[in-house]
Amino acid sequence: MTEGDLRSRVGRHLEFIYPAMRTDRLVDDVLSTLGLDGTEVAAAADLRWDQHDVAVITYADSITEAGKVPMQTMHELLDDLTGDVVSVVHVLPFYPATSDGGFAITDHRAVDPRLGSWDDITDLAETYTVMADLVVNHVSADHPWMEQFCGGEEPGSRCLLTAEPEDDLSSVVRPRTTPLLREIETPDGPRLLWCTFSFDQIDLDFAEPEVLLDLLRTVARLVDAGVRWFRLDAIAYLWKELGTSCVNLPQTHEFVKLLRTLLDARCPDSVIITETNVPHDQNVAYWGEGDEAHLVYNFSLPPLVAHTMLSGSSVAMQQWLGKLETPPAGTSFFNFIASHDGIGLRPVEGLLSAAEINRLIAAAHSAGGTHSEFDTPAGPKAYELNVSLWDLFAGDGDPLGVAQFLAAHTIMLSLAGVPALYVHALLGTPSYWTPISEPPRIVTEHGLPPVEQNKRTINRRKITLDEAVDLLGAQDGIRRRTLVELVHRMLIRRAQPAFHPDSPQVSLEAGARVFGVIRGGRDWGQTVVSVTNVTREQLTIDMEALSGLCPADSAGARFSDEGCLDLLDDRVYVPGSYASLTAGQTMWLCLEAERREPASAQRLPR
Repeated sequence: MTEGDLRSRVGRHLEFIYPAMRTDRLVDDVLSTLGLDGTEVAAAADLRWDQHDVAVITYADSITEAGKVPMQTMHELLDDLTGDVVSVVHVLPFYPATSDGGFAITDHRAVDPRLGSWDDITDLAETYTVMADLVVNHVSADHPWMEQFCGGEEPGSRCLLTAEPEDDLSSVVRPRTTPLLREIETPDGPRLLWCTFSFDQIDLDFAEPEVLLDLLRTVARLVDAGVRWFRLDAIAYLWKELGTSCVNLPQTHEFVKLLRTLLDARCPDSVIITETNVPHDQNVAYWGEGDEAHLVYNFSLPPLVAHTMLSGSSVAMQQWLGKLETPPAGTSFFNFIASHDGIGLRPVEGLLSAAEINRLIAAAHSAGGTHSEFDTPAGPKAYELNVSLWDLFAGDGDPLGVAQFLAAHTIMLSLAGVPALYVHALLGTPSYWTPISEPPRIVTEHGLPPVEQNKRTINRRKITLDEAVDLLGAQDGIRRRTLVELVHRMLIRRAQPAFHPDSPQVSLEAGARVFGVIRGGRDWGQTVVSVTNVTREQLTIDMEALSGLCPADSAGARFSDEGCLDLLDDRVYVPGSYASLTAGQTMWLCLEAERREPASAQRLPR
């Protein structure tokens, strides 16, 4: 793509977003901000991931060590915990912030000095692919733009989103039940600021081009530091229009296309990941026609996996997988089952019944967690489960629960897409409630309900390195053994071309008590059949019947006369044999004779 082609494409994006503006000057400003003016434009990379790629999601200070910079401790600990199996590290917001676990940011182009420095991000990028957040929807109430807004000063006075008392906001869809509008005194009298998430998170007005340019300055700073994967936090809420739901609007999609065009030109190996905790069809729309996000968070996966393992039935998940669309070329899923947020319930609207969702909510409460709600025109609805994944499945170390915990991760590792694991799931960290006697700042200054403010902290615990080591050694080391086995499975996975994120997957419906998926095929040089016992009982699998379920035309050869190898326990199964699956056990059945060996060994935490 020539510079002229780039200018033309950027111009078309901007004309769509700002139809009432002459955008010639804005095109110049956009290209200049990212250093794309007057330079040769590189060709975008064709391959941005493979089966070796596994991501870890962590805060810079999820685990700290006395006397050490948190980011440096994080870097060393990842090396120790996961050996060579992790390639991508999502460092959750490391900017100065005031609330919401770092998502209420005061300065998007600074590193919180309590956590580290830009040099620490650059050092991390020499070992891992670094993924960072672009928090596009809002800024902290302590952001300089807020002070400027309150004083009637530029540019803040025109960069924050306002509403009028007479505006009809009844159609607005939000992920919270707190008030939408916050009244602020200004030199021109009281104004109403739009707050999609909280009174400490003030929405930006992207109809003002300065907001776009400021965001691109942040992109440029991240690129200079070595960041290559960009998570667009809460991107669905970027653009608002009165009379609409104010979510997933066309201008929002065009903004993602603009960013894709710019990043493809600025750093051809960049990856855009959209984070949209919305129903599945709205979520995958962010692939566009292969011209928007490279990866979309697979938000339906966490609640479906939880439902499958807790109910002992794979029916809902198997039906979902059978209807799952094939991503456009060059795009895929970002698969996860646990993160710093809760387990979203909106993504299973239409996939699970109301009764099934209610059982998930009850399970979260029984495990010592809770759930949160969001506002709809019809009233509050369940939004997400707030509970640690270890507690949800394994509780106090119950062996059957631990097997289900491991099975849930193994199912994720079996599916098409790039897998991501949360650091507190790796450690088996239990749920943690922030003491009400120590409420976050936002509670004391803006009067938000403490229970609402504390719900997500249940899965955002900060622990010391000594506490992490003690946790892994507790209860005869059950968490440590689970981590070792999980890392071992990741090592096996990365050696198998069938598990490339882009390789085909076919739903294998072998009954409600097992979850099955076929990966790879002839074009990939390997076919792997993944079968997991989702019950808490031992099952017997007829291998000949299982072979008969495999569609050879779409997934490669059926089981050969020589048999197939289970990559996870080295057993060979021949036609006519039977396999006994314990509760939560997975088989990765390789239909080809050649076994791909793991490339390295796992190192344990000190």
